[in-house]
Amino acid sequence: MKIKKPNLNWGDILANLLALCAFIAIGLGLWLCYIFIIKMNGFDEEVWQDRNLLGMAGEFLGGTVGPIWALAGVILFFLALIYQKRELVLQRMELHESRKIMEDQSKTIAIQQFENTFFQLLNFHINAANHIRNTKINAKAKSNNAFDELYMEFKRETDKLKKRRKADAGGMSPSDESFENTFIAVFEGYKNTFQHYLENYKALLMFIKNKSHDPSFYYNIVKSHFTEQEVQVHFFYIILVSKNKELIEVIEKYHLFQKLNERAVADVDPYHLKKVDGMAFKKED
Repeated sequence: MKIKKPNLNWGDILANLLALCAFIAIGLGLWLCYIFIIKMNGFDEEVWQDRNLLGMAGEFLGGTVGPIWALAGVILFFLALIYQKRELVLQRMELHESRKIMEDQSKTIAIQQFENTFFQLLNFHINAANHIRNTKINAKAKSNNAFDELYMEFKRETDKLKKRRKADAGGMSPSDESFENTFIAVFEGYKNTFQHYLENYKALLMFIKNKSHDPSFYYNIVKSHFTEQEVQVHFFYIILVSKNKELIEVIEKYHLFQKLNERAVADVDPYHLKKVDGMAFKKED
C-alpha cells in the first residue's frame, strides 16, 4: 500500500525560512555587540573618556549591527504582512462559511414556508372535493355526488346535441365550439358548487410551479389525492372553459391527467382529447 505524500505548503516553508533568517540576524547583531564589548575591555573608564574611540565604536556598530537589525526588521515586517494576509483569508473563509450556513437556513425557512402554504391549499382541496362528492345538486339529481352528476348531465346534453346535428345536418358531427358551449351551459348550473374548488385547484398547481424547489415531488403528492371523477372535471373545465395555456403546459409536463378515464371522456367529447399532448395521460412506470 502506497503512502500518500502530504502536499508541500510553500507559503508556510517561506514564512518559516524568513522567520529563521530574522532570528539569525537578530542573534548575529547581539553576538557582534557582545564581541565588540569584549574587545573593548568591557567599556572601562578610559574608553568612556575617549570620545574618538566612542565615535569609532558607534560607527562600527552602526555600520555592522545596524544594517543587520534593519534587515531583521524588514523581514519581520514582511512576516507580519504574510500573517495578516492569512488572517484575512481565514476571515473570508469564515464569512463564506457563515454566508453558506445562512443561505442554507434561508432555503430551509423558504421550504418550510412553502410547505405550510402547500399543505393548507392541499387540505382545502381535499375538503372541498369531499364536500362535492357528498353534494346532491337538486332533488332531480340521480346521484349524491356532484362530480358524477356534472359528468352525466354533460353527457346527456352532448347526446342531445349529436342527435340534433344528425337530424338537422344529415349526420354532420358537432364542432369543437358546440361542445365547448354545451359544457359551459351545463357548468353554469354547477358553478357555485365547483367555483372555489376549481380556483383552489388552479392556485395549487401554479403555486407549486412558481414556488417549489422540486415540482415533480409535490405534483406527485397532489396526484395521489385526485380521483378519476375529479380528473374528468379538471379535464373538461381546463380544456373547454379555462383554456389556460400555462396551466395546460404544467398538466402535460407532470402528467396530471394520469388518472383520466379517456374512454369515458371520448364517449362524451372525443375531439378535445387530441387537444392535449399525450404526456398529460402518461401512466407511471
